[in-house]
Amino acid sequence: MVNEKITRKLIVIGDVHGQYDSFVRILRHAGLVDEHLNWSGGNNRLLQMGDIFDRGPQPRMVDDLLDKLQRQAGDMQGDIIRLIGNHELELLLSNYLISGFNKEEAKLIRDKLIRQVINGELRAAYAYKGYLFTHAGVTRKLLKIFELQLDDPNAVNLSMLMNMIFREAIKHEFYRHPIFNISITRSGPDKYGGIFWEDLDDLLNSYPVSPITQIVGHTQVDHIDLNNGHNIVPVDVGLHRKLQYLVFTEGKPEIKEAPLASEV
Repeated sequence: MVNEKITRKLIVIGDVHGQYDSFVRILRHAGLVDEHLNWSGGNNRLLQMGDIFDRGPQPRMVDDLLDKLQRQAGDMQGDIIRLIGNHELELLLSNYLISGFNKEEAKLIRDKLIRQVINGELRAAYAYKGYLFTHAGVTRKLLKIFELQLDDPNAVNLSMLMNMIFREAIKHEFYRHPIFNISITRSGPDKYGGIFWEDLDDLLNSYPVSPITQIVGHTQVDHIDLNNGHNIVPVDVGLHRKLQYLVFTEGKPEIKEAPLASEV
């Protein structure tokens, strides 16, 4: 609660997928790092939506940078919130084939991720000013399950519940809860996926309108749209081609865009 009161802005960046240079360009554009890539964001807060690994050329550099900045931001009363995406989840589940790492390196990364989950440095969900952040979103089906467990299923209570479920699952290596479901659309066995593997179209189709404003990544979109009528805002724009991100000031989001290297 102390951090919530002193933090002036929340900067939200979608899936990175190893696009280190693009990620750094956004961090600089947002004023979060200096020329030496040290934290310069003061008491502001960065939220990264997960999926820093795979596909792009430099995923370990992204991970190492976030580890460093997370330590530095805390020393300046800032904060870095890091969500787990499906690509991090697959490493946690010891599914190394899609990771792009050799087996030994993947095991080392997995061990580090487990420690970070247990320590609270990596999360499944986050709530801020009535907004709910997860990597792939909470479908209506999943929300109904949570409503059976919560007297007040608001964004804060939902995020706390999902984080508790996730940490316990990691501790005990038990992944049967529906938050881990993989949808049929994503080649899984379930009609609707969980918060790591849901496809955006399925998520949108599961509601008329989400009763909680959700910010999600996972499914790449052409651009960020704050008013698409679903109360669900996708922010994965593909950092290899567009550098859009969100800045929340006093709880109100605004779309920002850094220039690509080719535009400078």
